[in-house]
Amino acid sequence: MLDKNHRKWKELATGKLALATDNFGLQMFLTRSISRFSKPQPPGELEKTAEEIHGFFVKYERLLAREIAIISK
Repeated sequence: MLDKNHRKWKELATGKLALATDNFGLQMFLTRSISRFSKPQPPGELEKTAEEIHGFFVKYERLLAREIAIISK
């Protein structure tokens, strides 16, 4: 899995990296993150959100193996 500081976690948080998934929980989590960044956020918020997304992937690594493989390319 990618390091928690990898740029792709920030790209997922802002919607710059689109990830097609059938996992409803992940879809909801990413939609919430992306909508948060549709307006300006305080400094550090992007890093915090990227870390939350990474944590979600770590927690559900077995369920999200396909998505992790896509992101890791």
